[in-house]
Amino acid sequence: MLSLFKSCINGSQRKRKQREVPGHGSGGASLRRPNEATTNFNPPAGSLDNAKADPAPPADPLNDIPSAPNPPARSFTSATSSPGPPAGASSMIVMDNPSLANGSFANASNFAMYNTTMIDGVNSSEGRSIKLLSEHIIKGAQFDSSDHRPSCHPETRLDISHSIRSWMRNLARKYKILWLHGPAGVGKSAILQMIAETEAESPTSILGATLFFSRPNNRDDPQYVFITIAYRLAVTYHRYRQYVVKLLTLDPTMVEKSMREQFKAFIIRPFAEQKLMDGLRDTVLIVLDGLDECKGNEAQREIILLIGKFALQYPSSPLIWLIASRPEPHIQVAFSSRMVQLSYEEIRVLVDSDQGRRDVEKYLRESFADIR
Repeated sequence: MLSLFKSCINGSQRKRKQREVPGHGSGGASLRRPNEATTNFNPPAGSLDNAKADPAPPADPLNDIPSAPNPPARSFTSATSSPGPPAGASSMIVMDNPSLANGSFANASNFAMYNTTMIDGVNSSEGRSIKLLSEHIIKGAQFDSSDHRPSCHPETRLDISHSIRSWMRNLARKYKILWLHGPAGVGKSAILQMIAETEAESPTSILGATLFFSRPNNRDDPQYVFITIAYRLAVTYHRYRQYVVKLLTLDPTMVEKSMREQFKAFIIRPFAEQKLMDGLRDTVLIVLDGLDECKGNEAQREIILLIGKFALQYPSSPLIWLIASRPEPHIQVAFSSRMVQLSYEEIRVLVDSDQGRRDVEKYLRESFADIR
């Protein structure tokens, strides 16, 4: 009985194995790994009894395509001796790859990498665009440039500075432009320098860009006015920088176009049409000092008209403009034009006033005390 029972068991196992592995050596399907030559072979009896399918590799998180597990440590081996990537692995041959000639693998050759994720440490497109802007700005026009500019003596011009700061911080302000004007030497630049310095140090700073014109120092080219402003805004605000990079990548000649076209591209589109600052900044302050020293009366007039028209047409824009100049006749005419007159308020810096006299006396007394 025992012999008959073993005979039945062995016969049942042979039939099951035949059903599990049909057709070897007789035209049936054969098991093989990718890239393995298709040949017929007769495996010895029982060789497939415990065959198990390879485990499925984990899904690639980028595109949901199954990929092989991480390659072994020998992934960085010579391309001439490497056995090739694991099944399903993506590969990048570094040998003679010109795109990597100046990157992290400079001077490397004859090796391959599998399942790589390359992250460039420096965005070359961003670098080129910002460099292009920086090559077309008015050098030394920023309030903190190496060109020294006097600021107000401590505790002087408090009335004017208080009026300016109240306008800057008032979200319900009626006008988007504040024109500070007075004769030469009355202290307009010193006031704006003080405003820029203190605002830059504020933890809630709204300072976006500054431009201090100076004819004697060749900071007066109107072609570069809005490029200079765009450069400072790109340095300050990441979202605006992304916009500028895309703009200059598509059209690098923007830096050579007219002032009007640059104003559209660098100011109107991002701040009024695309509303880049929504949810980021309620107010962005732009300071222009010494506008009367910009080269050409017509250019000065055009700058005023562009800014004034923008302020009227887009009252919800976060941009506010603090402009200082002498009250030259053509500048007064520009501010009195229909497109501008409803968009600004003004502060006159008088040569002789009660506060001015007190400020001069304070300065003289403290300076003489220092000398003594």
